[in-house]
Amino acid sequence: MELQTQRLTLRLVNYRDSQALLDILNNPKVSYFNDYGFDLTMQDIRAMIQSDLELYYQGIGVRMMLVKDGIQIGSIGMFDYSAERAKIYLGYELSPVYWCQGYMREAASCLLRSLDLILPKALVEEVSAKVSPKNTRSVNLLSHLGFEKRHSDYRLCLKKQKSI
Repeated sequence: MELQTQRLTLRLVNYRDSQALLDILNNPKVSYFNDYGFDLTMQDIRAMIQSDLELYYQGIGVRMMLVKDGIQIGSIGMFDYSAERAKIYLGYELSPVYWCQGYMREAASCLLRSLDLILPKALVEEVSAKVSPKNTRSVNLLSHLGFEKRHSDYRLCLKKQKSI
């Protein structure tokens, strides 16, 4: 599975991405805002990738690497799918060297446009994201993408219009 944007390739995560993910997620600027904690190990990363791949093959989740000019600069994914609520969560991380350049906006827009292709077994009517109010870059990104603040989450409704 691979998607293209103007500047990025989004491709399904694999075990060769382990070191890049480890470096990105353990970067203090990144780990400050994510929910993975600090000091992830290679074993943690491999378990994460295994779980992401299992969700992808079940058709109810995905993690994609963001690749720019052959360099893994971040990842973006969908997780915690609820069939009962037709809801899934969006999560992402980007190497700080690439912050404030529009890469995550480009990747998230692409991923959201491609949901039916990426998650063929999941009926998704709502995408949510949990973001710290202190993470102004992520708050701005979600706002730009059309998410609205609802309690402690940000929410994007995707209910499709029925054809007549």
